[in-house]
Amino acid sequence: MIRLITFNASVILKAIASLSLLLHCLSFPALGQTAPSTKSGEIYAGIELTSEGARAIALSVSINEEETGLKLVYSETIPLALGRAGNGQFAPQATQNAVQTVLKLMTRLRQQLQTPPERVFLIGSSGLGADHPEGLVNAIRKTTGKTLVFLDVETEVQLSIVGTISRLDKVGDTQIDNRNSSALIEINSDSVKGGYQLLKYSPSAPPSYDFVTMSISYGATDLASAESLWQALRRELEGKPGLVNRKRVYLTGNVAWAVVTLVHPENRQTFVPLMYEEIMWFAKKAARAPQQLLNPNLSAIPDRDLREKVESEMQAVKSAFTPQQLAAGAEALRTVASEFEWQGKQIWFARFGHLGRLLSYIRLQAEK
Repeated sequence: MIRLITFNASVILKAIASLSLLLHCLSFPALGQTAPSTKSGEIYAGIELTSEGARAIALSVSINEEETGLKLVYSETIPLALGRAGNGQFAPQATQNAVQTVLKLMTRLRQQLQTPPERVFLIGSSGLGADHPEGLVNAIRKTTGKTLVFLDVETEVQLSIVGTISRLDKVGDTQIDNRNSSALIEINSDSVKGGYQLLKYSPSAPPSYDFVTMSISYGATDLASAESLWQALRRELEGKPGLVNRKRVYLTGNVAWAVVTLVHPENRQTFVPLMYEEIMWFAKKAARAPQQLLNPNLSAIPDRDLREKVESEMQAVKSAFTPQQLAAGAEALRTVASEFEWQGKQIWFARFGHLGRLLSYIRLQAEK
């Protein structure tokens, strides 16, 4: 049986109200590297399978009566192509590659961090679970003894929001409810997801929080797909005013990553500012000369170590996107920015936002 996981919004908010401080305050070890194990807390870990690959993280969790302390001690991302066969199941080779990748990550978590098997949680993205891939689930269970559970789209977005956007922030000397004035938008090659947290008032009860979410799947290359995305965005705006009137936008997804890497290659901060005008310029440039965007001149970066890191990430972008795919992704980002009226708004690319829902999910499990 394939398990589809959903969480009540209040459960997510209560359990992980300050989780996104991980993204704001902690130093992340380099992806693919392991930090020394810590004795200050117990190790909990998770592996997430998506259509693009597998990612694993481990947290040192210290729980007391007042709060839960978290420290990221390991993270790794492994590219993985999960293609489906004609029957809707994953092709045998794709299934085998996925199983071996999960086994490799579990072995590293056990050997390098002494993570107990019962504290390793395995989840699949909503896209992978849409067609009930029993073959993949059964193969992973047989090899690892773990059950792959799938998030539904709404839970996926909720966990990402809480894991990426801090609950509180400061504007000058004033502390604001940052999550109640921000939106999260995840833009990938074939989908746009996102939403926002909503503060609800009632005359007969204390204020409470809820989530408003959206999810759109679209093709990646032709004009018909672009028109379909535009129409879908217009439909999402009906009854979801926060998609337009929020003052801050946090971006995640592989398209957002590629654009920010090419526009601001030298900026390695956790949150990278991106201007609406830069999005418009990039989309026009990608439509005319995507090859130039994929091969920028990095000689202006004087620091050799930084330049090597940037060159490595540039190569990762070129491996992930053909010029045509980059142009299509840039057009999707331009369409979202235009329809959601990002002019004059604060737009931030969350560099580690792709870890948000996995961080959230692990903490929920640790606090049970």
